[in-house]
Amino acid sequence: MQHPVFAPESGLSMSQEQASLWQQVLQHSVSGLVGFIAERDEAGQISNLRYSFINKVALRDTFSIGRQADEEQVIGRYVTDFFPTIRGSVIWRTYLDVIETGTAQRLEQKYTLNGRDVWIAQSVAPFGQDGLLLSYSETSELHNTAHRLTNQSALLNEILNSSPNAIAVFEAIRDGAGKLVDFRTTLVNRMVERLSGLPAHSFINTQLSQIHPLTPESFERLNNLLITGESVHVEHFVPGASVWLDVTLTRLNDGFVATLQDITAAKQAQQQLETAIQNLHRSNQHLEEFAYVASHDLQEPLRKIVAFGDVLQHQYADQLSLSATDLVGRMQKSANRMRSLVNDLLTYARLSNKPDGFGLVDLNHLIASVADDLEVTIQDKQAEVTLDTLPTVWGDTVLLRQLFQNLLSNGLKFHQPGQAPVVRIEGHVATPDECRTYLSATDASQAGRRYALIDVVDKGVGFDERYLDRIFTIFQRLHPLNQYVGTGMGLAICRKVVDIHGGHITAISQPGHGAIFRLLLPMQ
Repeated sequence: MQHPVFAPESGLSMSQEQASLWQQVLQHSVSGLVGFIAERDEAGQISNLRYSFINKVALRDTFSIGRQADEEQVIGRYVTDFFPTIRGSVIWRTYLDVIETGTAQRLEQKYTLNGRDVWIAQSVAPFGQDGLLLSYSETSELHNTAHRLTNQSALLNEILNSSPNAIAVFEAIRDGAGKLVDFRTTLVNRMVERLSGLPAHSFINTQLSQIHPLTPESFERLNNLLITGESVHVEHFVPGASVWLDVTLTRLNDGFVATLQDITAAKQAQQQLETAIQNLHRSNQHLEEFAYVASHDLQEPLRKIVAFGDVLQHQYADQLSLSATDLVGRMQKSANRMRSLVNDLLTYARLSNKPDGFGLVDLNHLIASVADDLEVTIQDKQAEVTLDTLPTVWGDTVLLRQLFQNLLSNGLKFHQPGQAPVVRIEGHVATPDECRTYLSATDASQAGRRYALIDVVDKGVGFDERYLDRIFTIFQRLHPLNQYVGTGMGLAICRKVVDIHGGHITAISQPGHGAIFRLLLPMQ
């Protein structure tokens, strides 16, 4: 015959079989379960708690450190037998409060179990008359995860607030039918405060329409952002603050993230650049006007001076004294030099604009053609001109012809007294190191771009490299006019041509040891 057993938690009696099943359920629970019965003193105050039930989990956790016990050794014993110092602790006061008030409580505390620190969540509930049921489980994983999330959140907040851009997050506000009506601000970083001059909390839960009035067009654009997920990028001017903002909107769930960058300085620089470009165009226009005037109005008086000089030399030669004949000859030389100077100046002025006819130029063919044009000078001076095999470059044929004609003429002109000029033109594809040496960092780093290195070498009089910058400046001469005729424009024109091609020109020389004019020209 089975005897009924009283179940305090339900107030019902159950059979021995049911009680056994109930015990198995409690023993196999993944949570620790402990039952206590309060004992009171003569004054009715709770003096101790006696173990009435403990499952395997609680037995393992409670008695596995420094002492071994089984259920029979624990049931009926006082808590203070195992934990003498428990009175006065937070958990003790909680136990008593639950028994006295009949109100369940929950608390989470850190303990040391099996040599490690763990977090335990405890539920303490009244259990019958003066009874207490303690249910607990380890929440270390959850607590550690929450701790990590808190740290990550703090880190992300710090990153967010360290951003040089203003960042704000908005979530959609929809009506009962799910239709979009507005957006609500959920997060802003410090840069929003700096741009607006308002504290961050004043934006939270504020509707977007209150911050920035939404036109039908802008509202439709935001609605499309939520539908398509395609980012929106605009530049916006804030009149009151005189600030330009670069705004990027990116969908986030049912809302978006707004990233705002202050581009006022860049806009001002762009405006200054546009003004400078306009001024440059205006200056170029004036230069073209000057070129027209110079080619017509300045050339005409020179032609007349030369013509009148020719008349004096040929028709009135017998009427001129030796002194007058000398003066007329000097006048003719000066007029012709002035004509050459004006022509060179015109050539330089016309180089202000980059031509449209860039293409592949075979330097071997081009320089051979230049040498043919200078054949008379080469023969008169008995010069030796040699040309190595050269790379093909990318440029304008007319400008490159002018460049090499000036350099070759230079080599023929500035030869050692009493010696025939010797000029050699050689070249190869520039190495990366050579590009880095002679080109700007921007040009040298252009992916896939190659350059030809061309040397125009002569055995002439040379020059002191202290004057290297001067020789490429207009009207600069290092040698007296009575020794070497010229206008001082040739090398300035060379530099202008090379600059138009995005290349580089320099020179290597010593007085009396000739010169090397080194060019880097793009090959594509």
